[in-house]
Amino acid sequence: MGAIRPDPKHRATLDLIRLSGVPCTNPASVLARCHDRLSMLAEMREAGLPVIPFDVAMGDDMLRRLERPAPFVVKVGNHHAGLGKALVRTNADWPEVADLLFAADDYAAVEPFIDYQRDVRCLAVGERMWAMTREGAGWKANVDTRRHHVIEPPPELAAHTRQAMRHLGADILGLDFLQAKDGTYTLLECNDTPGLSGFPEALREDVAECLRDRMRRR
Repeated sequence: MGAIRPDPKHRATLDLIRLSGVPCTNPASVLARCHDRLSMLAEMREAGLPVIPFDVAMGDDMLRRLERPAPFVVKVGNHHAGLGKALVRTNADWPEVADLLFAADDYAAVEPFIDYQRDVRCLAVGERMWAMTREGAGWKANVDTRRHHVIEPPPELAAHTRQAMRHLGADILGLDFLQAKDGTYTLLECNDTPGLSGFPEALREDVAECLRDRMRRR
């Protein structure tokens, strides 16, 4: 998915799809609940999942008051695919990054940087589930991915993914986790329109079957 800045027209389109009863996967109600990064994080927190701790700043004054020991990650607005994200390695780097964020004219989320041992995406389609580890060229595992490997979903992550599916009422959902050096997992985000690259080809038929099932129930 490319960079997306939430727009009232996009939200209105989702509401129209929902009102008209047009079948889609995921349902428009799910897409609306995860329409923005902040609403997505709120949904995951309400579902009781181990969401990464974060602060949010709206406006230059609030942004400059944020205090979090470096290293930390800054994410601007609702961008995806590694865009709009910066790693602040030292506290001395923060003022210059803050200047750039001011020019973006959007809210910013600030998270601790996790020196992870692996990045894991859990992907659920209906009753089936897959998991994949990813390794990127830099600190972003989903950018310039050099290696990916399909694995058996870790039971803990499978349970979290099922909980998110139930909470949202989703047909398909991708959850991105980081596993720290001590083995603990932290949820970075959920994706209501997850990419399927790297997963088995048979998964695409499962996605199509979810849509067919929605159309049959209409």
